[in-house]
Amino acid sequence: MASFEEVRAKLVHYCSSTKVEVGQDAQVHAVTFQPLASRRNEDRLVMRELVVHGQEWLLLAVCDGHCGSSAARYTASHLPSRIRSMLEHLAGTDLQGQLDRKHVLENADFISSELRRCVYDFDRELGHVVETICPNPTQLTQKQACSIVKEYPDALARACSGTTLAAALVSLTHRLMWAINVGDSTVALSTANSEGKRVAHELCTRHTLDDLRQYKEVCRQHVGEERVVESGRVLGVLAMSRVIGDYPLKMHAAYSRHLFRYLSILGPPSMRNHTIRRIRTPPYVTADPSVCFVDLQSFWDQKPIIMIYSDGVDNLINQCRYLNPFRETDIIPARAISILLQDEVDDDVEELLGYGIDLHWSGGESNRAVDVLGNLLGGTDTSTLQLVLDQSLLADRTVSPSLYIDDTSLILCSFARESASVSP
Repeated sequence: MASFEEVRAKLVHYCSSTKVEVGQDAQVHAVTFQPLASRRNEDRLVMRELVVHGQEWLLLAVCDGHCGSSAARYTASHLPSRIRSMLEHLAGTDLQGQLDRKHVLENADFISSELRRCVYDFDRELGHVVETICPNPTQLTQKQACSIVKEYPDALARACSGTTLAAALVSLTHRLMWAINVGDSTVALSTANSEGKRVAHELCTRHTLDDLRQYKEVCRQHVGEERVVESGRVLGVLAMSRVIGDYPLKMHAAYSRHLFRYLSILGPPSMRNHTIRRIRTPPYVTADPSVCFVDLQSFWDQKPIIMIYSDGVDNLINQCRYLNPFRETDIIPARAISILLQDEVDDDVEELLGYGIDLHWSGGESNRAVDVLGNLLGGTDTSTLQLVLDQSLLADRTVSPSLYIDDTSLILCSFARESASVSP
């Protein structure tokens, strides 16, 4: 039987991990993971320093893609510059060049609304490009539609694939943060009490159909239409009420019937045709983000750690029953991650997880995101970790429960407590 060190080394091979230091304050550890060698990881991560009028800002984001990585990749590469431009514009106009902490705090709500607009408009442009390429889809012949698909593959892939957006925009100069969420990924904050025990605070609404409010919001907009939400998914295909991209569920149904039906990224022809027949009264989803402002300075003595992660973490903890067949109690993912960031972990945590943990799981790499991931995969239980490497088990979706592991991404950002105090 392979040793723990050997198994860990093989698992790390399937991780893409990063450590970044930004300014004097922030240390970012990140990882994205997909153990099935034949499956491409569709998640994309953002760790970008933004300098605005000489002040340090930090943008962190997880983009969890589906139907390909086009929307996630485009969002991760282009949205940061849009947000920086928005901040520069605000600094020069509405804030009148006054970027001291007092004025930024006074305008925190306005900045939140501008972030909402920025993300919403960014998504809207994906659909506008399609409208420019094809202003009248009802007139398309099959030959013309296929010609458009061949001529504009990137623009159509960006619009018709989809991605979540879980992000944190941090003013390092003033210790202020805006959490942004579109979809079912999570932005949370972990803080420690005087005894070193950590608690987690989820900062934004997760737009899943398990949430009764999200469910009613979708159904209310399509009164009289049957099975708008089926098996916890919009039209049986999307498990979120808000998303960037996924324009077949947003644009006029004629686009799906006459153009999008020829896109292979939307699945095999039978699946595409089944979904298209159900599209009657779009839009079914939106990209309107939830935004939450947090004054990090008020948490500074509690060693705050920003936690951003895809729903792959949620699935790994509570839905991968193949790895955890005897776990009876669902675990709150944000709380689990937060506890694994403590300097010491109580014995009952190992009892709840069902295996031993190693707070320095990544070894010499010393990456806290990899530490957390390793402990969620199986900790020090070599036999469990070996299951995660079994390619035939990972690929077999016919067994129940299956060993399906979604693309799993996690960003952690901690701050140096001894850093200089914030400017007034």
